[in-house]
Amino acid sequence: MSHKQRNWLLIGAGIIVGIFVLMVLVFSIPRNLPSSAVAPAPDMAYPGSSAGSVSNSGERFWDHEGYDGQVRDEMSVGKEAPMAPDPDRDPVADQELPQQPIDRMIIRNGSITVAVEDTLAARKTVEDMVAQMAADGAFVVSINEYASGSTSDPYIDLSIRVPATRFDDVMDQIAGLAAKGTIPTQSQSAEDVTNQYVDLDARLETLEAARQRLLEIMAESQNAEDLLNAEQQLTQREAEIASIKGQMQYLSQSAALSAITVSLQPYILSQPVDTTWRPAETVRRSWDALLRSLRNFGDFIIRFSIAVLPWLIVIGLVLFGVVRFVISRARKGQENPSSGVK
Repeated sequence: MSHKQRNWLLIGAGIIVGIFVLMVLVFSIPRNLPSSAVAPAPDMAYPGSSAGSVSNSGERFWDHEGYDGQVRDEMSVGKEAPMAPDPDRDPVADQELPQQPIDRMIIRNGSITVAVEDTLAARKTVEDMVAQMAADGAFVVSINEYASGSTSDPYIDLSIRVPATRFDDVMDQIAGLAAKGTIPTQSQSAEDVTNQYVDLDARLETLEAARQRLLEIMAESQNAEDLLNAEQQLTQREAEIASIKGQMQYLSQSAALSAITVSLQPYILSQPVDTTWRPAETVRRSWDALLRSLRNFGDFIIRFSIAVLPWLIVIGLVLFGVVRFVISRARKGQENPSSGVK
């Protein structure tokens, strides 16, 4: 390559590089300049434009029909410019405060075993305690009473329902019935069913909305087949709504009324000593026991003779015949070889 050609090549490359640099500067300068230097007046419009706008930084927006041609500057139309974020400000404080938490739904149950000097009087005290809270929904669920041979007072088990707000107070009052020198046995449990109740409530709202839509469809339906399908779905939705309402009612009542199982046991040291001895009663009970045993033995002999003995006789005769047959065959087999040798 000659020296002249090399010079022309360098000049062409320089021109190309210059054009490239110039294009870069042309496309980059409008983005780097401040908005006041490039943003036109508020009512300046480009030819053929309709209703477009740009941001306060001078960037143009495009809509689905193309660039509309109009440029707006928020500062130029009197709008307040957005303030820069303060680095010292707590971002958590700017957030919207959360909603107030809902009341927790807690199901509390308890059981208590108390040794008392008089179980009947203690039961009356517990019943009166529940009656005083009857206006709040308290009631006695069940009472079981059974006697013990070693004590005169019966053992009593009670199951009661009391308001959840009075649960601790009732447990303390029942524990106060314990005889002096004894310590009641207590157990308590708590179950949080808030989430379960909220889920059921959301499902209920959805099902009720679906039921309302089905009713509207049935009112506007002109086709018998569509009407029957809507009725079937409506029946299913109503059954699900009834089931969810029952579950919600159970959870609500269980949370409002706590269940307490009370076991009242007589305190042994407070029971009177039984000094009565009745030998005649002991003789009578022993004679009754003997007669019952003889009667049971006679019943056994009768049942055995009628239901079992005939089968035993038949089976014995069959076994006897089989054994006799086997023995006779064995003897004949022994006699035949001996006679042949002689």
